[in-house]
Amino acid sequence: MGCNIAYVSGTQDTGIYLRISQDRTGDELGVTRQREDGRKLAEVRDWPVLREYADNDISASGKRARPGFEALLADIEAGKIRRVIAWDLSRLTRNARDTLRLLEAGQRRGVSIALVRGSDMDLSTPAGVLAAQILASVAQHEIAVKADRQARAARQAAEQGKRIGGRRPFGYERDGITVRRAEADALIDAYDAVLHGVPLARVAMDWNERGLTTPQVRRNGDPSPWTGQTARGVLLNPRYAGLRSLVTAEAAAKGSRAAARLDGIVTDADGLPVRAEWPALVSEETWRAVVETLTEPGRRHAPRSDMALLTGIALCGVCGPDADVTVHGGRQNRSRLGYRTYRCRAAYGHVVRKQEPIDLWIGALVVARLSRPDAAGLLLSGDRPDAAALTREAATLRRRLNTLAAALADEDITRDQHRQQAGRLRARLAEVEAEQADAGRVDILGPLIHAEDVAATWAALDTARQRAVVGILFASIVIMPAATRRGQRASAGPEDVMVTPA
Repeated sequence: MGCNIAYVSGTQDTGIYLRISQDRTGDELGVTRQREDGRKLAEVRDWPVLREYADNDISASGKRARPGFEALLADIEAGKIRRVIAWDLSRLTRNARDTLRLLEAGQRRGVSIALVRGSDMDLSTPAGVLAAQILASVAQHEIAVKADRQARAARQAAEQGKRIGGRRPFGYERDGITVRRAEADALIDAYDAVLHGVPLARVAMDWNERGLTTPQVRRNGDPSPWTGQTARGVLLNPRYAGLRSLVTAEAAAKGSRAAARLDGIVTDADGLPVRAEWPALVSEETWRAVVETLTEPGRRHAPRSDMALLTGIALCGVCGPDADVTVHGGRQNRSRLGYRTYRCRAAYGHVVRKQEPIDLWIGALVVARLSRPDAAGLLLSGDRPDAAALTREAATLRRRLNTLAAALADEDITRDQHRQQAGRLRARLAEVEAEQADAGRVDILGPLIHAEDVAATWAALDTARQRAVVGILFASIVIMPAATRRGQRASAGPEDVMVTPA
């Protein structure tokens, strides 16, 4: 396939293209090797190099932009580059779209391509174009075969609960199995914090304050700090409940990787989730509770100055269930009344009540309820979800869904029948998984119920954890409007706030 090309020595119109798909450590060793080989070839040919174009840790077969490749094409179109050196054609182009763009630009400008591991191609000649097209087709075929083989191996490993490599997961060592204690403790604390209403930004701040960084470094090699969004993706990962999931290329293309992991939890023939070979850091119930919390539609966090005990929890006494209350007057910017007030979110004049006495009264109700001798019964309620029974029911439902899918494939049932029956099963499965999530919230009241001094323990809790307790103990809280300026009173009582126990 090689073409004999006559070159004019000494002109600086040669570009070297470098690319490696994955650089897990960020040290650019793969690109460095390609650079050394490319420079040696240029030296042997006596081709002075004008510029290098590098795309490190970027796959050419995906949708991510390749700045280096785009710059190379631009310089070819501008007539700056007439010769291109690459390690092999699969480093230079690995999809039909970019291959066509390279061939068209190369033909227009009479570009020659020299491969360290391959033949030269003069794109100004039909033979050179044919050689490039054949090599590109062969490379794409090899990629497709390799992808199919890797997908099958990944599926087999997932079904066996094994790890197949990849970046080091947060909470574990590089082998992905051995627990890294400091990170694992931070994860366990984070799951508990989210269940108590702590915002993800606060979780990320806590991890950063502990000196922890994400396993993936920045492109310049610097450590990457945590953000609320990156912490969210970690907490949603089934691996921390010891569950094995498989993210397919199709699922990843449809949405976020976190969503693909949730949808890709692998189950065995009995419909039970496959347990991974690494140790779980939290129970499946705790993990599902956090997933439900973080994926709740319309989830929002009040701004830091708006976070009060009853914000978004208590209802307006005029609007009822149609509107909750928010707090007015931040810590640094008090309202014109000189203090913070609860106000109806829907209408300014419905409710304007001083926050402090209402919070104190609700706190007193909490302490009184959890100080009673029967308080321990709140942890042992007959309504408490049976985690083992829920797991068995979920497995049965998944098994029935698999049976339905097989019946449809064998044409034993129609598509309408499958749709109706599967719809009912999926609806019940969603209910069961929600109950599993409820089972993961059982420890929120524990520290208060077992405390020697309930009042002191309640006062020591941050607002987010106090809000979680209020949400468990009370079915509804309604703040009534004041007939006069009673919002300025120094106390509150039943006529001010209507409370319904859970």
